[in-house]
Amino acid sequence: RAYPTTATTAAMSSASQHLAPALARLPGAASRRSAPPVTRCHAVRHADDVSAPESRSVSSGRRALFLAAGVGASIPILARPARASEASNLASLASQEPDAEIALEIWDEVVRLARRSGELAAPAGGDWLYSRATCLGGLSRWTDAERAYAEAADVLELALESSRPGKRDRAGSLTLALAHDGRSLALGALSDWPAAVDASRRALAAGGAAGVAENGGGDVPTATLLAGLRGGPPTVAQRLDFNAAMARWGAGDVGFAANALARLDKGPSPVAGQGGQFWEARAALAAALYANGSLPAAEAEWSRLCEPVGPNPPATPSDPFRKVVNRAAQGAFDAGGILMDKRCEDFATGTPLPCDDAGIPGSGGSASPCLIFTDAETERRLWPAIARRALLDFIKDGPEALRR
Repeated sequence: RAYPTTATTAAMSSASQHLAPALARLPGAASRRSAPPVTRCHAVRHADDVSAPESRSVSSGRRALFLAAGVGASIPILARPARASEASNLASLASQEPDAEIALEIWDEVVRLARRSGELAAPAGGDWLYSRATCLGGLSRWTDAERAYAEAADVLELALESSRPGKRDRAGSLTLALAHDGRSLALGALSDWPAAVDASRRALAAGGAAGVAENGGGDVPTATLLAGLRGGPPTVAQRLDFNAAMARWGAGDVGFAANALARLDKGPSPVAGQGGQFWEARAALAAALYANGSLPAAEAEWSRLCEPVGPNPPATPSDPFRKVVNRAAQGAFDAGGILMDKRCEDFATGTPLPCDDAGIPGSGGSASPCLIFTDAETERRLWPAIARRALLDFIKDGPEALRR
């Protein structure tokens, strides 16, 4: 059995000393919202988030556990070397906290400690500020989030400027791009679209420095605001381009938005003939074409988006031996499926569904991606009000795909 070392105990004691006053400021469980976001403090909870919400009793118990600070084995993230700073210890804890409100309190304490120690001016300080800003965005505290993203961007830019000449800090540039992008989303939520356009331009510039479009583009980090939504942007490059186009639409330039959305990469397309899986961009393009007076083009785009999609094909390894094993496993699975009970039901409605053909998760058995984009869904995704209105009017006019 392993017991905490002196260094571990010192780190726990230091973290708990500063964590206790932060958590003590939290209101009691009875005064909290009835359904607060239970996330990694990085995204607003949506209907398509299939993870089960954590019970409030578990959350309250964890708060008490933190305050007790006598459980080194249950908080392994605190078992850091003695040289780790107090802010770094707490930042590690905050990054693993699933309750958004508790995590925000911890990030506030991290930033306070980092300001006092001077660490806030370092690249790590910029990362901490960015995480705190994303947490504020996940709680829809847009004014605070906008300021926090701006501060994070300032710190990250200074850190990049002071880095070794000729050295390309891709990670720092990527975080800077996402900080500008997060600020653009926050400004849009505040209806300050001209400022959102400027922030999105900065995001694109930083994304270029980070090489986000190279080698097919890197995936959107799961810790990013609004990441992981059905049909959302798969890569950072697609996310930055999409949000920049929507910011221009919010500022009133629907023509630019329509052209930008038409040029945007809407892949990947795992199944030939099904179109790209960046469904949100395709829905926005249909609405933008409609708002720009191109009704036939809008109907054609929407019709393609409403075509039912099948499940992605199984992955095929490139290694010859693994390919043979994979083919045999798929054959065994198909053979077992003949005898398998395939009865299932939709979790939301209880409607019986065949498990092999249950449609898009959360859509009540439908396999048409266009049905995802209701007005409530586009509002959650922070579309500009005029874009949401255009999509509503377009659907109200009755696209041919919906009349079938």
